[in-house]
Amino acid sequence: MKNGLWIGGLVLALFVRGSELLAEDVRWRAVAIPPSEETPGATLDRPVPVKSQSRYPSISPAALSGGILPVSFEVAEPRAEPSPRPKPSRPAPEIIAVSAPLSTSVPAAADDAEETTESVFAVDRLLRPSAPPRPPLGSILRTSAQVPQPLAVVPDTSAMTPNWNANWDGPSSHEPVLEGEDPTAFTAAASPLNRRRFYVGGEYLLWWIKGDPVPVLATTSSPNDSGILGAPTTTVLFGGNSLNGNSPFSGGRFWAGYWLDCNQTKAIEVGGFFLGPRASNFTTDSFTNPVIGRPFLEANNNQESAQLTATPGVAIGALTIHAPTMLWGLQGNLRCLLCCGCNYRISAFAGFRNINLDESLTIREDIQGLSTAPPPFTSQTITVSDSFATQNHFYGGQIGADARWYWGRWSIDGRGQLAIGGNSQLLDISGSQRFVAPNGTVQNFTGGLLAEPSNIGHFHHSAFSFVPQIGVNVGYQILPGLRGFVGYNFLYWTNVIRPGTSIDRSLDVTQIPNFPLNPEPAPVPGKHPAPVFNETNFWAQGITFGLEMTY
Repeated sequence: MKNGLWIGGLVLALFVRGSELLAEDVRWRAVAIPPSEETPGATLDRPVPVKSQSRYPSISPAALSGGILPVSFEVAEPRAEPSPRPKPSRPAPEIIAVSAPLSTSVPAAADDAEETTESVFAVDRLLRPSAPPRPPLGSILRTSAQVPQPLAVVPDTSAMTPNWNANWDGPSSHEPVLEGEDPTAFTAAASPLNRRRFYVGGEYLLWWIKGDPVPVLATTSSPNDSGILGAPTTTVLFGGNSLNGNSPFSGGRFWAGYWLDCNQTKAIEVGGFFLGPRASNFTTDSFTNPVIGRPFLEANNNQESAQLTATPGVAIGALTIHAPTMLWGLQGNLRCLLCCGCNYRISAFAGFRNINLDESLTIREDIQGLSTAPPPFTSQTITVSDSFATQNHFYGGQIGADARWYWGRWSIDGRGQLAIGGNSQLLDISGSQRFVAPNGTVQNFTGGLLAEPSNIGHFHHSAFSFVPQIGVNVGYQILPGLRGFVGYNFLYWTNVIRPGTSIDRSLDVTQIPNFPLNPEPAPVPGKHPAPVFNETNFWAQGITFGLEMTY
C-alpha cells in the first residue's frame, strides 16, 4: 500500500513537471538565426524599424538586423554588445532647408538605405493611421504642411574667385570687390551700417579759356609815321587779338560729400574749383624800337592818331603791358539717388553756385624826355599809367544729373548741370600821369591816355546770366576705396565783361593831360572816352586728372 502511494505520487509529480516544461517550451523557443555581432545596435537617432509579427512567426534575418525583437521571441544565445557605428569617411555637407516642393527624390547613401516596410518607430513623420509616403532619407519635413522638402548643399566658397560686383551695396559703393579679397567680407560690406558714407575727391585742371579781345595798344613805325595806324610803315607790336587764350591754365577742383542715410539715397555735397592766375605780358623799349606809339581814334576829327612813348630826338622810354586772369567758383548741392543697379547709378542734384572771373589790363609808359624835347617834356621823367579791371560774380541756383557705369575695374561717368542767376559786373578804370623835373619837382595829373576823367571811376552793372557745364570721365578702380580718372570738361558763361572790351578808343584830345595840340580842336560833346559795358560770352574747357576716395 505504501509502495502504491509512493509510485502514484511520483507519477503525479512527473506529470506536473512535464506540463510546466511543455508550457515553457511553448513560451520560450529558440530563434533559428541569432543576430550578428557585427550588426550595429539601435541609437536614439537611428531607431530600427521592425514590422509587427504574429505570436508564432518564423523570424527572417532581415527582421533581426536592428537587434530589437518582440517580447514573444527569444534568441538562442545572449546578444553581443553593439559596436559603435563607424564615422563617415567623407565630411558631412552643410545643409539648409529649402521651402520649394520636392520635384525629384534625393538618393540616399548606401548605409542609410531605408526599409520598404512600414516602421512603428518612425521619428521623421507624424504618426497617423494613414501616413503619407516617407521622403528619402536626408530630407527635412515642413511640419506646417507635412510636405517633405529636399536638402540643398552649400558649396565650399573658400576657393571661389570673388565677383567684381559681388558686394555691391548701393549707389555710392563706388568700388567693387577686387580679386583676392576675402569673400567673407562681402556680407559685412553689404550691411547698411558698413557702407561708406563719406566721399572726397580732387583733380588737376589743365584748361583753356576764351581770350580777352583787346584793341591795338602798341605800334612802331618810321619817325615820319609816328606809329599811327594805317600809315605805310606802321606795324602792330601788341593788341588787335585775344589775350590769355592761347596758353593753358593750371588749377584744381575739390569736393566732399556725406550720405544722409544708410541706403545712400540722399547726400550733401560741397565743392569748388580755381584756375591759377595767368597773365599776358608785353615789354618793348626804344633800344629795340626807336619809335613806340600808342594809337587811338581822335574823336575831334574822327581820325587815327597816336601818343609817342619814344621817338628819336624827343624821348626814349619803355612800354609795359600786364594782363592777368583768374577764374574760381564754389557750389553746394543736395544729391538724390534716382536709380541704381549692380553696375550703374544715376543721381540728380540741386543747389547753389557761385563763379568769379577777375581780370585786369594795365598799360605803363616810362619816358625820359631829352633836352631837345619841346616843353613840357624837356628833361622830364614821365610815368603814364592806364588800368582797366573787371570782375564778374555769378550767383544762382543750379540743377543737374550725373551717371556712372562700371565694367570690372573700369568705369565711365557723365555729368551735366545748368545754373541760372544774376551776374554782378564791376568795372574799375584809373589813369594818371606823373612828371618829375630835374630839380625833383613832382607834378601829378589825373588821366593817362585811354583812361581819362570822363571814364575814370568804379562802375557797377547787373545782368541775367546762365552757366551750363558738362563733363565726362573714364576711371579705374585702383583700390577698394580709391578711384582714379581722367576726363574732359566744358563750362559756358553768358553776359560777362572783359578789360579789353571795356576800352573806348574814341578820345577827346582836349581831355588828355600834356598832349601837344597845334591848333587845339574844339571839345567833343559827351564822354570820350566813356565807361563801356560791352557784354560778351565766356567759356573754359580742358582735361582733368583726379582721384576720388570713399570711407
